[in-house]
Amino acid sequence: MSVTLSINSSELNAEDIHELALDLSRTLEQEADISAELAEGPTEAGTKGEPITVGLLILTFFTSGAAVSIFGALKSYFERNSTLEMEFQRSDGSKLKIKAENVRPDQIERTMESAREFFGG
Repeated sequence: MSVTLSINSSELNAEDIHELALDLSRTLEQEADISAELAEGPTEAGTKGEPITVGLLILTFFTSGAAVSIFGALKSYFERNSTLEMEFQRSDGSKLKIKAENVRPDQIERTMESAREFFGG
């Protein structure tokens, strides 16, 4: 299964979000059975190299358990930035949006249930 992950924060600029996306992609590949790569953006005439879309990752899950285990890896990112928002989108257009406030202890079970439904596991 592949999904698109969009990362946003009202406190971070584009460069910070890009660095966070790079760090997150490395973390997901190391800690979960997930391939994560930066999404390419539209090509503009006269530009060189592969354009990227800031804060956008393509995630490929190799096991059904990896989809839910992603939240163990994401939790530390949400704890570091209370304005962080991540939105997952499946190829059928379905979306799951998670904000830092949704990973507080009193919200985590409901968030995990939403994730299990979204990822089909």
